[in-house]
Amino acid sequence: MYKVLLVDDEPAILEAEKRAISQRIRDFEVIAEAYSVDRAIEIFEEIHPEVVLTDMKMPRKSGIELIKYIGQQEEKPAVCIAVSSYSDFHYVHDAFLYGGFDYLLKPIEPAKIEELFDRIQKLLASMKKEQSRVYLSSEKPSGRELVSMIEHYVKSHLSEDNSIIRICSRFMISQPYLSNIFKKYEGCTYNEYIINLKITEAKKLLECHDCLIGEVAEALGFTDQFYFSKVFKNAVGCTPREYRKQFLV
Repeated sequence: MYKVLLVDDEPAILEAEKRAISQRIRDFEVIAEAYSVDRAIEIFEEIHPEVVLTDMKMPRKSGIELIKYIGQQEEKPAVCIAVSSYSDFHYVHDAFLYGGFDYLLKPIEPAKIEELFDRIQKLLASMKKEQSRVYLSSEKPSGRELVSMIEHYVKSHLSEDNSIIRICSRFMISQPYLSNIFKKYEGCTYNEYIINLKITEAKKLLECHDCLIGEVAEALGFTDQFYFSKVFKNAVGCTPREYRKQFLV
């Protein structure tokens, strides 16, 4: 049974999340709730949950700080889900930069939670298998070699899950190490690299008139066309639809 930690300063939201998980999700159990980031960190250190759902906008400290903290824990990886209202969606972008896996919009939709946890379960199962692997070579690659290996893998599997937690599991490295080698050799974080790569590819696809925006999002590994449009506009300054109009004859 996978352990789940819920974090939100609104009791009604916590209750809705807990009810949806208990009624719809198998193999996951909500074992703790927290009303603040500080308390969430204490609980995280105590129980080491595999999944954390955290509100983005809370008093004193935001969910971004919690996701950033969890991402720095080498021995206790966890799948972090950002929970946000539409008006606070800019927080979600920052959550992905620090290793967030996905997001939920308020009000919480039980069906969305069900689909999300299905993907989380597949990810955790895959991670468990990959963590049992060992490198065939006795010599581990250098930082530069590892960056090249990761970049090659990502470009070859762009439509798949390339989240920080997935890549770290696949290449048997910690999240801080992944961040350090990308900053050293690419001058950016891993998530900044992956977003820049996807935006570059998105532009190429959008310039093809027969490719639907939803198909572009899917080809780049976005499970939500709405989020893809938000990320694209944040990076480019216009929506995918507005960008495409520039190339219409």
